[in-house]
Amino acid sequence: MTTINLDKVHMQSAINLAARGLGLTWPNPAVGCVIARDDKVVARGWTQPGGRPHAESEALRRAGEKAVGSTVYVTLEPCAHHGTTPPCAQALIDAKVRRVVIGIEDPDPRVNGEGIKMLQEAGIVVDVGIEENDAKLITNGFLKRQLEGRPLITLKLATSLDGRIACHSGDSK
Repeated sequence: MTTINLDKVHMQSAINLAARGLGLTWPNPAVGCVIARDDKVVARGWTQPGGRPHAESEALRRAGEKAVGSTVYVTLEPCAHHGTTPPCAQALIDAKVRRVVIGIEDPDPRVNGEGIKMLQEAGIVVDVGIEENDAKLITNGFLKRQLEGRPLITLKLATSLDGRIACHSGDSK
């Protein structure tokens, strides 16, 4: 399998892992992470309920020493700021990973390219935009809040052909 196809397969896996955290990780985004070495997956992680630990930290914990020289696939740019936990970009640097493949950049002003910059300055190869559309879809609520300052709302409504939900008498058909 070519590197590009392998990148897509592992990123799709990371996107599927991110879905496990949807609706559970606020105020953090739901992120998925896959760590592969010699074309084999050695660890997986996703942002845990309440937003901690982050996907990268969870996957690195599970990988242990197998993370050295690995390729990390993460749906959203690793954080670059100190919050409740240290930056994930620094954790990846400390783990001595070789390459990081990122679905989309993080628009959070505390990150916004800084995670990528940290990784590159440490000599780690960074590729951005693999399976970008699917990564945006899984992170849509976080992106809407960061970019537009509003929540993502989805409404499902059943109506009659005349656009009503019940007759004037209150009977529903």
